[in-house]
Amino acid sequence: MLRTTLIAAGAALCAIAVTMVVSEPVQAGSCVMVSAKGRGLSDGAAGKRADAKLDRHVKRWAHKNKLATVRVGDPSTACGKGMAAKCTASKKVCS
Repeated sequence: MLRTTLIAAGAALCAIAVTMVVSEPVQAGSCVMVSAKGRGLSDGAAGKRADAKLDRHVKRWAHKNKLATVRVGDPSTACGKGMAAKCTASKKVCS
C-alpha cells in the first residue's frame, strides 16, 4: 500500500517537472502566430487599430522572451460585417 502511494506521488512529481521544463521561454529559431483584434466605426479604422495592437503584441512577445530582434511575416487582416466593424490582424513572428 505504501509502495503504490510513493510510486503514484513520484509519478505526479515527474509530470509536474516535465510541465515546467516544457513551458520554458521560446528557444531560438521558433515561430508563433500573433494576433490582435480591433473595433471601429469603419473597416479602415478597425484595421488600423488592430494593426497598432498587433505591433504592441509583437514587441511584448519579443521583450517577454528576451529577444533583441525578431523576424516578422506579412500581416493579414480580416474584417467581419455588422453594425460596428471588427477586424483581426495576425502575423507570423520568428526569433
